[in-house]
Amino acid sequence: ANPTQQLDWRRFSSDSLLELMEMEKAILHELTPDIPVTTNFLGFWKSTDQWKWSKREDVISVDSYPDPAESLSGSAASAMLGDLVRSLGNGRPWLLMEQAPSAVNWRRQNAPKRPGQMRVWSLQAVVRGAGAIMFFQWRASKAGAEKHHSGMVQHGGVERSRVWDEVVSLGNDLKHLDALLHSRVMADVAIMLDWENWWALELDSKPSMDVKFPEQLARHFEPLFRANITADFVHPGDNLSRYKLVIIPNLYLVRAEHAENIIRYVENGGTVVLSFFSGIVHEDEHFWLVGYPTPFRKMLGLSVEEFVPAMPGQVNKLRFADGAETTSDLWAEVIHLEGAQALATFAENYFAGQPAVTRYRYGQGAAFYIGTRLRAESMFTLMKRVTDGAGIQPALTVPAGVEVIQKEGNGKTYLCILNHLAEPVMVDV
Repeated sequence: ANPTQQLDWRRFSSDSLLELMEMEKAILHELTPDIPVTTNFLGFWKSTDQWKWSKREDVISVDSYPDPAESLSGSAASAMLGDLVRSLGNGRPWLLMEQAPSAVNWRRQNAPKRPGQMRVWSLQAVVRGAGAIMFFQWRASKAGAEKHHSGMVQHGGVERSRVWDEVVSLGNDLKHLDALLHSRVMADVAIMLDWENWWALELDSKPSMDVKFPEQLARHFEPLFRANITADFVHPGDNLSRYKLVIIPNLYLVRAEHAENIIRYVENGGTVVLSFFSGIVHEDEHFWLVGYPTPFRKMLGLSVEEFVPAMPGQVNKLRFADGAETTSDLWAEVIHLEGAQALATFAENYFAGQPAVTRYRYGQGAAFYIGTRLRAESMFTLMKRVTDGAGIQPALTVPAGVEVIQKEGNGKTYLCILNHLAEPVMVDV
C-alpha cells in the first residue's frame, strides 16, 4: 500500500461525490430557484470532507441518532454533533433533518427513548443552533428493513401512545422558543477537526492501528461538556483569534501554512492543547524531518524520540507534579524537554520518570502537550486546569447531568438549562 495514494484516493472520492451533489443542486436551482438545497450530513462521517461540502449547501442539515441506552454519553454525543453542524454553517441555523421519535432498528439492542429523552435532546439541538426539528419517520413502516424503527405515529396509532403525546408536547414547546432562532451560541473554546488528518491518521502501517480519531475527539470534548464549557469546531486554516483556547486532538497530518496559523495564535496570546502523534506528516503523507513533532517543536518546547504504543490491556502509571497518580493506555511517547515543564511523568516502563504531559510558555501564550491517552477523570482534571488558566468559566454552576448554554441575540442574553437526568434537579439561577 502507498499511503500517499491512499490519501489522494480519499480526497478524490470526497470531491467526486461533491461534484455529483453540485450537479443535482444545479438542476434543482434551475427548476426551483427560490428553494434552498441541502443534503443531510451523518454527523462525524469519515468519507466526506464536510468543511468543503458545507460551503456548497444553502443550509446545513444532519441526522442525529444518539443511543438512548447511554443517557449521559449519548447527551454528550448529540451535543458534540450540534456544535459541529453549527460550526460547519458558521453559526447559521441548521436543520435536524432526522432523529428517531423513540427506538431505531439497526443497533444490536435498540432501547426506546425514555420519557422526556426525545424532548431534551430536541431542545438541546435548538439551543445549540438548530432552526428546525424533524423526525424519521412520520408513520412506522409496515414492512421492510426499517419496520421496527419508531415513527411519530406508531403501529398502534395515537391512542395510548407515549411517543405521539411527547411529539405533540414538543411541538407546543417549540412555539415559545422562536426568540432563540435569532440568537448565537457564545464559545470561548475551539476544537480542531480536519478530515484530511482523519483520513491519514487511520491509514494502515502506523505504530498502532487502535488510534481512532472519533474516539479521541470525544475524549477531548466530553470534559468540556461535563464542565458546561461550549466549543466551536474549527478547520486548521480558520482564524483562531476570537478563542481563548484551541484544543487539537491528534493532528498527525498538518500543512505548513496551518502549522504557522496555530503557532501564530499561541504567539499572540492563545492557549493550545495538542495531543499525541501530532505534527508528523505534511499533506503528501511524508514525514516532517528533523525530529517529532517538527512543525510544533519550538512551540511545545520539547521533542519526541519515539512512539511506544500500548498492547491491548496494557496501562502505565502516571504521576502528576502535585502528587496525584493516574493511569494511561493506548499510546506513550519518549519525550525530551527543550524548555517545557513536565506536569506529569510516566512511572513505569523504560521511559519511567520522563514527561507524559507538559506545558510551555511560548510568545504571549501557552502550549500544553498530552503524550498519552489519559483516563477520563484525569482528562477532566487537566482540562479544568487549562480552562481555568485561560479564564474560561461556565455561565452557571449546576449539578452533574445538567447542561447550560448561553446565547446572545437581539440585545438579549438567553440562559438555557437542560436536565439530562431521570429525576428533577433544583438549580439556583
